Amino acid sequence: MSSDPVLHSRRSLTLRFDIPISHTREFWDGLKEGKFLVTRCKKCGNISFPPQSDCPRCMSNEHEWVELKREGKLLTYTLVQVTPASFVDNDPYIVAIAEFQGGIKILAWLEGAKLDKIGPGIQVRLETRVSKEGNPYYVFTLPQSL
Repeated sequence: MSSDPVLHSRRSLTLRFDIPISHTREFWDGLKEGKFLVTRCKKCGNISFPPQSDCPRCMSNEHEWVELKREGKLLTYTLVQVTPASFVDNDPYIVAIAEFQGGIKILAWLEGAKLDKIGPGIQVRLETRVSKEGNPYYVFTLPQSL
């Protein structure tokens, strides 16, 4: 009986991803400026996130960039204790989904939250950040009262 060979390695692997952003450049530039931009279809008014160059509702390619209101409602969350390799240097963290204007649902890390103080329905705020490497990103935060 033969078995397939198994390859084991203990070497670190560093991956670099170059993702073209030509259709979403305004979104990334907006994050760097502290804005959270989404696309709104000029034909039917549908708001899209992630930003879309073609409207998923009516398929029009005419859109405009609009800033999303930052206050949303927490729908669900999970505490990630066993982190993937790409986040091995991070402490356990909370990933959440919140709903914003127009029914937009966004996934992000929830910063500064204590598990006993959060639950579905609480208010969250969408905040923009720039990493030490200069890469823009966004997170949810809680109102100061929580």
